[in-house]
Amino acid sequence: MKKFLNTLFFSKYTAILCMIASAVSVLLNYAFRFGYVFIDNTLFNGFSFGLFIIALLNTVLLVAVSVLKMKGSDKCDKKGFKVFQVISEVFAAIFFIVVMVNFIVSGRESAPVAIKMCKEILPMWLAVVGVTTALFIVPNINKKRIKKAVSVVMSAIMVFAVYSALFPTAAYKFSSKPVVFDNGKEYSVVFSTNDNGTAYIEYEYQGESIRIYDEDNGRKKAGTIHTITVPYEQLSGNTYKVSSTRVIDELSYGGRSGKTIESESITFNDNFGDNVNVLTVSDWHTHNKIAQETADQLGEYNAVILLGDCAPGLMFTQEVEDYLISFASDLTGGEMPVLFARGNHETRGREAGNLSSYIGYDNFYYTAKLGNYDFIVLDSGEDKTDDHSEYGGMVVYEQNRQKMVDWLTSLENTDHSKTIALSHDKGICIEEELSQTAHNKLDELNVSMLVSGHYHTTEFFDETPYPVLVDGGINADGDGTYVASMLSISPEKIDVKSVNSDGETTISETVLWR
Repeated sequence: MKKFLNTLFFSKYTAILCMIASAVSVLLNYAFRFGYVFIDNTLFNGFSFGLFIIALLNTVLLVAVSVLKMKGSDKCDKKGFKVFQVISEVFAAIFFIVVMVNFIVSGRESAPVAIKMCKEILPMWLAVVGVTTALFIVPNINKKRIKKAVSVVMSAIMVFAVYSALFPTAAYKFSSKPVVFDNGKEYSVVFSTNDNGTAYIEYEYQGESIRIYDEDNGRKKAGTIHTITVPYEQLSGNTYKVSSTRVIDELSYGGRSGKTIESESITFNDNFGDNVNVLTVSDWHTHNKIAQETADQLGEYNAVILLGDCAPGLMFTQEVEDYLISFASDLTGGEMPVLFARGNHETRGREAGNLSSYIGYDNFYYTAKLGNYDFIVLDSGEDKTDDHSEYGGMVVYEQNRQKMVDWLTSLENTDHSKTIALSHDKGICIEEELSQTAHNKLDELNVSMLVSGHYHTTEFFDETPYPVLVDGGINADGDGTYVASMLSISPEKIDVKSVNSDGETTISETVLWR
């Protein structure tokens, strides 16, 4: 037993294994830092960062222990050193178990974010591991075959890292097809590519060939999300193509461009007239597939309303691409308009502040038309006060809601148009006074219905002065379910139908125009 324990705790192989586990746990711990706020609120502020620093220092100590063990230093036989080694190994095991449990319990929505954050820091982590291995580990490996194998592996990693930093490693392609957002002033044609590139749209209008670039004051934009605004009348009923040219290197003088790719021709239709079927989708939270499968059960539609909460937050452009742009494109094929009401989860993360430019919006509150019917789209912002720790001091949504309500109160409905309001949260504002002002103004504007999401339930409130639909989302009819809705709009009424992912009707109501 004594020999077994000595081998288990004091061998050089145990030290090396714990060193590797500790280094991996540092990487994963850093990647999961978006969840620090929840842990720190439960325990104490700074706990998670303190744990990260301890794990980092413990890794450095285990490197020293491994080197001394590999050298066969006399210090390794001293009692104090053995105690020190065991404590470091136990800490390494605890840190590794904690981060792995965190990864497992984080769930489908958060785990992809952590993986992306791992990828973001991975080159730096690999560089540190490579230098450490080259300086401290390789020189102390006694067996020539093992030393050679480790050297070859580390050299290959470094060569690949350098090559991938200088040259593309994947073929250039569209990562999403186009989607046409109505931003209240014009159409925004948005699509994405798997690498940085410039982009343009081409179509014919009044006998003239038109090409519009994604540009800013004459400078083409190079990115993975491409946004091109087009006047309503030029895209309405027209056929268009989008193209993108890969940008390999963008320099002060010159640069390098790669392949140009082009989409198929797409015919856009927004000439609905009196009868419009509008799909409404809310709170899909990265569950694109089940949301789309549920939408398919509602039948054909002419336009789409997205009521927000596409993901837990927007940390990366890829989340905007995967869960908003690609999702909307899959629903519409770029052939019909999309109205977007921002959800509270689109207000979180470092890319949240860029979302409006990504999809071509000045504000997330605006008015739009689908056929002969008017829509007022509102922006409820966050569902907590600005000083909440989840927002890290990065938000002033109370001011934004005040501006929105000021804008709303300036609207008029002098022609008595048939109007529907959209808002992620049916309360519109978390401030009671602003909320009441907004609802009173919607009543004054003769709004016939408010369509919302946020609560992950499917409910229809037949209230005065106008009814409210809470449009389902993920888990809205039990765990693992999804609910989407259809508004069948005609001159006399709005037929509301909601179905769950099993094809069962959860709501069937009729709203008469006011």
